[in-house]
Amino acid sequence: MTTSPSTPGRASPNDTVVAGICCLVLGLAILLAVPPVADVPGSSGTVPAVGSATWYAILVAVAVQSAAVATSTRKPRTAVALVILAALLLAGVAPGDLVSVTAVPETAAAYLLAVTSGHRLRNGTAAALFAGVTVATALNAVRSGAAGPLVALGLGVGQGLIVVGVPLLIALVVVGRREVHAAHEREIAALTGEREALVASAVAAERVALARDLHDIAAHHLSGIAMLAAALGRQIDDRPTARESADDIRAQSMAVLGDLRRMVGLLRDDDMAPLAERSLRAIPDLLAPRRTDGHGIGLTVRPDGADLGDGVSALAQVVGYHMVQEALANASLHAPGARCSVMLDGTADDRVAITVRNDRAPGPVPVPRREGFGLIGMSERAALVGASVDYGPTPGGGWQVLLVLPRERPSHHQRLTGGVTS
Repeated sequence: MTTSPSTPGRASPNDTVVAGICCLVLGLAILLAVPPVADVPGSSGTVPAVGSATWYAILVAVAVQSAAVATSTRKPRTAVALVILAALLLAGVAPGDLVSVTAVPETAAAYLLAVTSGHRLRNGTAAALFAGVTVATALNAVRSGAAGPLVALGLGVGQGLIVVGVPLLIALVVVGRREVHAAHEREIAALTGEREALVASAVAAERVALARDLHDIAAHHLSGIAMLAAALGRQIDDRPTARESADDIRAQSMAVLGDLRRMVGLLRDDDMAPLAERSLRAIPDLLAPRRTDGHGIGLTVRPDGADLGDGVSALAQVVGYHMVQEALANASLHAPGARCSVMLDGTADDRVAITVRNDRAPGPVPVPRREGFGLIGMSERAALVGASVDYGPTPGGGWQVLLVLPRERPSHHQRLTGGVTS
């Protein structure tokens, strides 16, 4: 049986229609197959012949029961009542051995009732179904003369346990498993939603940090513009119009700078390092305390002694600085005690490559208390300045992060050498 998307374990209309058709086909097959086999010399003659009035009465009862099963999705209890009523009328009007064919739709009705109601199945409904099958079976046995009242009652109880009890039990087990599966899927969806929320929170926090960095850079440039405008105004005393233009430039720069400070001031962290201390030139200073503390961190700069920040925008340098900082923090968390190496490669004309690599941890790695989102932050920062970041495991079991920063103009060293890289 398939289930509807909204209610775990609930039978769909297509299921009940197929079940009703199957009950009718199976019942008709039994009605056609049993009478010829039972019509042998010495038989009791309680099985009606094919085409007789009793045979048609049984066929009509089975058809009514099958139709009730086919429409049991919307009103399952009404369908069960029709199934029981047809069985009782048939046992009273045309008793005989062939009446037991009604057990087919009765079994289907019991199963669909439990599947449709699930754990909301009322005990009264199940008891009524069991009692109806029991009474119908006992009445048929008494009316056909197959057994006395007590024996007929025992046969009815046994028939009820088989036709009603077993399908109900199987259906409730199926519904229970489906509900557990649905609960598991809801739990997975909740965990997925929680992770997406954490990722969104990490991205938002990283963008706030980027806004702070952008504020520092814009404030630096606007301050320089204001100073140049003030100096220009002192040099053009003989031209009042030009002096007024220089004053306007200075006033506008100061106004924009003030607005920028007010807008981004709430994002300021008191413990943030100044902008000059978060550049590519400051990376060796970032590694120095770690190296003196005994951490195995190697540093390679190519070309030797070059100013890698030359030609790289201030914001891109902040991105490179934070990438090294975050990569080393991740290495200490996920591979404590492992040797790390940092390579700053500025030999290319148009880019600076920064590689942070750590070896496999020498001992067992503790499970982090929480999942970090440092790599997501690196990607956000790299996208802001047009850089590219790549990360992944190394063949030796370690981890590597590669950040490629674009140069806005050739470096001083490359201008002197005509753009030839070493």
